[in-house]
Amino acid sequence: MKPIKPIPNEKLNKPMKRIDFIENSQVVVIKVGSSLLVKNYILEISRLEELAQSIHQLRQRGKKVILVTSGAMACGMSRLGLKRKRNDIPFKQALAAVGQGILMQNYCQVFSRIGIPVAQILLAPEDVHNRHKYLNARNTFQTLLDYNVLPIVNENDTVAIAELKFGDNDRLSALVASLINAQLLIILSDIEGLFTSDPKKNSKALLIKEVERVDDNIEKMAGREGSNISTGGMKSKIMAGRMATFSGIGVILALGKDFSVIQRIFAGEEVGTFFYPQTKVLKNRKRWIAFGMMARGRVFIDKGAYSALMRNKSLLPAGIKAVEGIFDSGDCIEVVNEEGQSVAKGLVNFSSTELKKIRGLHTTELQEVFFDQEISVEVIHVDNLVLFNRGGEKRWLKI
Repeated sequence: MKPIKPIPNEKLNKPMKRIDFIENSQVVVIKVGSSLLVKNYILEISRLEELAQSIHQLRQRGKKVILVTSGAMACGMSRLGLKRKRNDIPFKQALAAVGQGILMQNYCQVFSRIGIPVAQILLAPEDVHNRHKYLNARNTFQTLLDYNVLPIVNENDTVAIAELKFGDNDRLSALVASLINAQLLIILSDIEGLFTSDPKKNSKALLIKEVERVDDNIEKMAGREGSNISTGGMKSKIMAGRMATFSGIGVILALGKDFSVIQRIFAGEEVGTFFYPQTKVLKNRKRWIAFGMMARGRVFIDKGAYSALMRNKSLLPAGIKAVEGIFDSGDCIEVVNEEGQSVAKGLVNFSSTELKKIRGLHTTELQEVFFDQEISVEVIHVDNLVLFNRGGEKRWLKI
């Protein structure tokens, strides 16, 4: 990955102070990766105890905490005496089925010793794809927090299939943070933060302390995926940062080998990388469209349509060059520009079959296809469209 040239600190135009934002955060989501809890495929109880104490201290400060944890598959591997994962889905599901109970049992015991009640929440993408289920999940989280219960969240790997998975708990943690309207997401892993280049390959790589906005340049810095016992890499963490910051949530990516890092964060130390929340926050419904719904297909648009979207216009048939996937009216689809970048998601007003017939047509030509039927002229109305990145805006990084 290519190094990024930082902008001098005196030229930064920060929207807020990092410490002020952290101190004012009342609902905090903490994500802990497998590599921080497991050694030689065995769950380390002492690490769980350290994590529990750190979360206890945070709750004593008046913060409401949600824990997103990995480790079920590693626990399953340990229980079955295995040293390597296989890639077939039934094998992974079996590991998760064996390991999730072990993981949760240990969490219950550790937190009960310090008087913290816990609740297990297993989520799959279809649980949030449906708007009614999405709202029910949010209500469940809120009720648990109201009763001072610590929700412990993991993906429901026992029934998930490859095409319908969050993929890793980094993105799951961002979705949970968005779902519950958290103010801060802390992603703890075996990496110190985001660097100007890969520190394993470049000894001169510098830690980036602050990022104003997750854009295409930041996403291109992501490296390969995770280790043999984890699924996430820098790419998934950057995507999680994008999801959360677009929902108005600040994100800290930090090294979690010592869980006291949580206290250091709230004491004002500039550890890890802080991703500033965006000032233009997505409304709850558009958050659901952007991050809760699964895209059923894609449309590829021309420069004219892309320019119109950047001006907050609806997507019309004339600007569509190609259609990919099978979907119905009302489904969620991705919008891709000529450079192959995903620039938006939205609820489509036509099926994929209909859209293939009318792509490239102007509004006056639509009636020739649908005759006397009453139809929408927009493929995706602007009210049902979520834009991801806007080009041409200057960003800053703090080294």
